Amino acid sequence: MGLPTFEYYCPDSSAELERLLSECGGQAKILAGGTDLLVQIKGGFQSPAVLIDIGNLESLQGISHKEGNGTEILAGTKIAAIEESPLIREKALALYQAVRLLGSPQVRAMATLGGNICNASPSAETLPALIALGSELTVAGNGSERNLPVESFFLDYRKVDLGPGEYLKSVFVPEQSDDSGSAYLCRMLRGAMEIDIVNVGVWFLMDTEGRCQKARIALGSVAPKPFRAYEAEAVLTGKPLSEDNFQQAGKVASSESSPIDDIRGSAEYRRDIVRVMVARALSMASKSLQKS
Repeated sequence: MGLPTFEYYCPDSSAELERLLSECGGQAKILAGGTDLLVQIKGGFQSPAVLIDIGNLESLQGISHKEGNGTEILAGTKIAAIEESPLIREKALALYQAVRLLGSPQVRAMATLGGNICNASPSAETLPALIALGSELTVAGNGSERNLPVESFFLDYRKVDLGPGEYLKSVFVPEQSDDSGSAYLCRMLRGAMEIDIVNVGVWFLMDTEGRCQKARIALGSVAPKPFRAYEAEAVLTGKPLSEDNFQQAGKVASSESSPIDDIRGSAEYRRDIVRVMVARALSMASKSLQKS
């Protein structure tokens, strides 16, 4: 199936982007890499009257770091650029682990972080990692900006907190201390180019006695939207970072999930995979912390 008719704009500045979004009154879709949106348009799942192409908009591309504060990734930054960034590998390990598993090299060369977030697929690789790392989003438009946690951006299945005239500007990953550990894991039917059956992002902060001071456990593919497993986090908090406690957190996270049956796996299977993957990811994070 070919593409339907639509108006096409390619702004050369963020100011022009905001003007176009304001003038289009909610009729426009932003085209970043197109790896999701163009497929959806061809399949008849989306039919925007206007496409605004930001694929070459330099003001929305780049990665920067401020020591002691954190790392900012502009929304139009290609997934490949994030994968290849030594800064991301050092400062946001779970995100690095996630982007390496997103699609193929060709897809990663086109896809953007903002597109992966705004597409709001429950199985998107970057979302559990970003949530686990405590990341925040900056939404811009209509002459103002606002910030919100990544997990608050998702309202329902493929629905995000973007009003008319708004767009995702950037992602901020706070500085990760030397006493914190993070990891990302997913389960797929194949080794690559596959929709995740389950994906998991974890993070914890260790106190001076080797106990968990804080924890974040984020799950994808097991609910209409990615979410934090707060009860599993509570299981870890204040307790030693041990394999037994990791296993217990996995069991509780499994009970918090609400997966469906589909061609990739049953709900029962997904719940069991959550149990295993959460414990395994926490163990990975603990080992990475010990190495550092």
